[in-house]
Amino acid sequence: MRQRRRDGSGRGAGAGPGCGADVTNGVAAATIAPAPVADVHVGAPAVIARVRTVAVVAKPGSCIACGTCVDTCLRGAITLQETAVIDAQLCNGCGLCVNDCAYGALALAEA
Repeated sequence: MRQRRRDGSGRGAGAGPGCGADVTNGVAAATIAPAPVADVHVGAPAVIARVRTVAVVAKPGSCIACGTCVDTCLRGAITLQETAVIDAQLCNGCGLCVNDCAYGALALAEA
């Protein structure tokens, strides 16, 4: 009998006793169960709103305009003037800039 490979492929991989498959003539037949149904009221809103979190310059006196946050931001939401300026429309609140700021000038806040 051929051994199962490390990635799980190979003869018999996942088609043996205890795997939940019915093996007939060497062909595995998967059992398909219906998807669970959530018990949701008919009048419930389709989307639940949440408060959006964005980065802000919490300590403008700490910002030395080094540009680390500008380089870190993947969305281009930060520009430099005298301090970092964050565009709340572009910022998705990932927090990468907050983590990379060595001076602690940035923080996450609710918009």
